[in-house]
Amino acid sequence: MCSISGILGRVSRDAVVRMNRAQQHRGPDDCGVASCGGVILGNTRLAIIDTSTAGHQPMSDPQTGNWITYNGETYNFKDLRRELDQETRASNTDTEVVLQAYGKWGLDAFARLRGMFALAIWDNQKQTLVLARDPLGIKPLYYYADHEQFIFASELRALLASELVPRKLSAAGVDSYLANGSVEAPLTIIDNVKQLMPGHCLQVNERLELREIEFTIPTPESIDGNRDEAVARLRSELEESVRLHLVSDVPLGVFLSGGMDSSALVGLLSRVSDQRPKTFSVVFDEAAYTEAPFSRAIAERFNTDHSEIRLSEDRLLEILPTAIAAIDQPTMDGINTFVVSSAVKREGITVALSGLGGDELFAGYPSFRRALKFGAMSPASKRFLRAASGVGKFALNGSVQRQKFWQLMNSPGLPEDVYRISRQLFSKAAITGMTARAVNNHSSNGHRHDSDIVNAISRLEMCGYMTNTLLRDTDVMSMAHSLEVRVPFVDLKLIDYVLSLPGEWKVRDASGPKPLLADVMSDLLPREFMSRPKMGFTLPFEKWMQGKMRAEISAVLEDEKRLSLVGLSSEMVGKVWRRFLEKPKAVGWSRPWAIYVLVKWCEVNNIVRQ
Repeated sequence: MCSISGILGRVSRDAVVRMNRAQQHRGPDDCGVASCGGVILGNTRLAIIDTSTAGHQPMSDPQTGNWITYNGETYNFKDLRRELDQETRASNTDTEVVLQAYGKWGLDAFARLRGMFALAIWDNQKQTLVLARDPLGIKPLYYYADHEQFIFASELRALLASELVPRKLSAAGVDSYLANGSVEAPLTIIDNVKQLMPGHCLQVNERLELREIEFTIPTPESIDGNRDEAVARLRSELEESVRLHLVSDVPLGVFLSGGMDSSALVGLLSRVSDQRPKTFSVVFDEAAYTEAPFSRAIAERFNTDHSEIRLSEDRLLEILPTAIAAIDQPTMDGINTFVVSSAVKREGITVALSGLGGDELFAGYPSFRRALKFGAMSPASKRFLRAASGVGKFALNGSVQRQKFWQLMNSPGLPEDVYRISRQLFSKAAITGMTARAVNNHSSNGHRHDSDIVNAISRLEMCGYMTNTLLRDTDVMSMAHSLEVRVPFVDLKLIDYVLSLPGEWKVRDASGPKPLLADVMSDLLPREFMSRPKMGFTLPFEKWMQGKMRAEISAVLEDEKRLSLVGLSSEMVGKVWRRFLEKPKAVGWSRPWAIYVLVKWCEVNNIVRQ
């Protein structure tokens, strides 16, 4: 795992050095800068596979003259190496295999990689820079282009550190952030900086002409068959994915929240590895938020070496400035990953497994059942509920949930409507009120239309919230501590299989949450554990923001000058904050918190309005 960076065009070695320095936390073990053709490539390395100096990057292929700077893990690299049948091999790294695969198969090589990656290859023959990002968007990749240069990096802040990218706030990025709690790709919070979309590669020639291409990956057909047979095969697919994600030459750990997904991960790990895993949980004194009893039960059941990280309001206030500074783009999430990653790294762990992706894959969110209920409504029921919603009264005066209910009743009710409204942070009207400008729909999450409502919501959740919030935050907050996090549920082969199964197998009213996963894990996890209500892993923000954190949040949300610097109305933001203090459950902690993070992040990074 590494950071990558580079410049094509008006090249500047010093700028690449600055980007390397800004991303040193991602790769503290080694760093390198290489000039090749018209491009300068940079890399900082976190050594995980073949930790020797043979893995130094940027890396060249003597047979083709191509160069690579690579961030990721290709779990099937040994199979690819056998297929390539190269006579000479300078290292045992997956990086070298990826470079040789490109030399043999060109762009088609990227569809063969099973894992997570963001990379740049200088194609010596074509004199072209090629960027590529894994199909599920696990690893980030940002770029900036003007008429003189093309600049790319693993983190947006590294682009800013190059001193070649203007520190100007993107109005579209702010709108997207306020709508979703994170900025949706390809937008970013910085004007004219873009994210490469998952599953895409970008070719840039010496004339700085850009050509973006999507990988060609076959889409599996739906499976109509026996559910019991599917459960058995799914167990095999899960175990294979977990086994592949254990490939490492350094110590591994597991994030264990006590929820179904992380508990299933520990259970699967017990089947594919003889090693006693180290597990880590964040726990709170507030009983309503902690899953400590459940994580302890799982740790005891599978005899893990378990550690608890107790987080208090005082401790959060103490680390908050450091956590905000670690954020690469504003987000309403991610602090929990920062906390647990710090503790895991202190224990000498370099790689950690996470259950991220289980909710998206096995229908763990309310959006799944909500979409099914709306899809089953008769036209008459919809008309009645639309009228009962008060023709907009709820949207203006009621709780956030009532606002969303009114919006849903006045929408076409397609799966994408249910997903968008369920995930909405602020409505268009609220964003217009805070920014004093019209708001457009900026969502760019592509997905294949699916007549199966459950599978359609799965695709939307994975292309949206999972990629733009969960995966991005997990990457940056873990790499802030030089920790690589792997996500076995976010595996393309596994996902393709699960999405080929009927959605009705994944949602059953009388079966508790995630019935398909529960059946797969029935011999490892007790049924009463699997059937308990989903809690969700979140910090006690609702309580803390009304307690000792209140002064810190108020200092930002009640400061007209600080709000105006990022283009927000102090009057409208003040209303959001006051309503939260009066009726926290009606407003939700995430709304004032998201505004607070936006302002603080812009201050830390010296970002200005246009």
